[in-house]
Amino acid sequence: MTTGTQDLTERGQRRRLVEGVFLGLCAALTWAIYNIGVDIGRADGFSSADLAILRYAGAGTILLPLLLRRTGRLAAEMTVWRMLLLSVAIGPPFAFLINTGYGIAPLAHAVVISPGVTMIVANLLPVLFDGARLPRHRQVGIAVLIGGLIAIAMDQPPSKDPDVATLVGDLCFVGSGTLWGLFTYLVGRWRIPAIEAIGTISVLTTLVCLPVYLLAFTPASASMAQWGEQLFYQGVLGGCIAIIVYAASIARLGPGLAGLFPAIVPPLAVLIAIPYAGIWPNGIQLLGVGIAALGLILSLDGFAALVRRLRYGRDRWKALS
Repeated sequence: MTTGTQDLTERGQRRRLVEGVFLGLCAALTWAIYNIGVDIGRADGFSSADLAILRYAGAGTILLPLLLRRTGRLAAEMTVWRMLLLSVAIGPPFAFLINTGYGIAPLAHAVVISPGVTMIVANLLPVLFDGARLPRHRQVGIAVLIGGLIAIAMDQPPSKDPDVATLVGDLCFVGSGTLWGLFTYLVGRWRIPAIEAIGTISVLTTLVCLPVYLLAFTPASASMAQWGEQLFYQGVLGGCIAIIVYAASIARLGPGLAGLFPAIVPPLAVLIAIPYAGIWPNGIQLLGVGIAALGLILSLDGFAALVRRLRYGRDRWKALS
């Protein structure tokens, strides 16, 4: 009976691992497309405020029907201060930083710096506050990833905004990545139901910010097709699907391992942007993306297991020889 129970437990753990990895990959792909969409939106003349209101209003509209049916699930886990912290992590501050950064720095900087900082913060917070131990292979992976960020930071092309240095945009991406890493850690620690939490934050943010937006900002003079395109990128992909899928991955893998998947966004976004938006990275940007991707691979638990199996096979071979 004990062996049978252990088999079921191991099978369940493997299933959760496979599901978590699949969901993490889906979230990374969604973010890659979303990041390209933000870059297109800024090029089309949309401001940070335009993109932010589309993000929260779009996600809130989609999730409100589900939220009205399932509010009881949220009440047990979500206190006011938890809601405030999550609202800071994925609410207006995050949207302001990432959208502002896109108006200054190039796409290749955004898709490396922000996800890379997310991975670092999501892995360090459990160490600092929960006493968790960071495996050696993940320490090495994070160190390599930091090398990729340094390579990207060395590339300082002309700013999209002639009055602001590219470095300011990079710092915006550092801020957005830090906030997203905080969100990853908090969702994993509190085990909050994703749809209810994200829906509530989106609806409340829209109710608070929409009047301010209508009074204080002038909407971009874009076509209806462009507004619809950005509503899809911001509200459907960035504000809704990516966060829900990512939160589901956190629930299965924990914040540390799930926090690695944003680091897959750089190579995906750079590759997709070539045929999708005609954006070609330069040599330094490609080097930074490659180093960041290597850091992710080294950080994955599966890579460490593969290394152990290869060492075991080598030792067996030597013993038989």
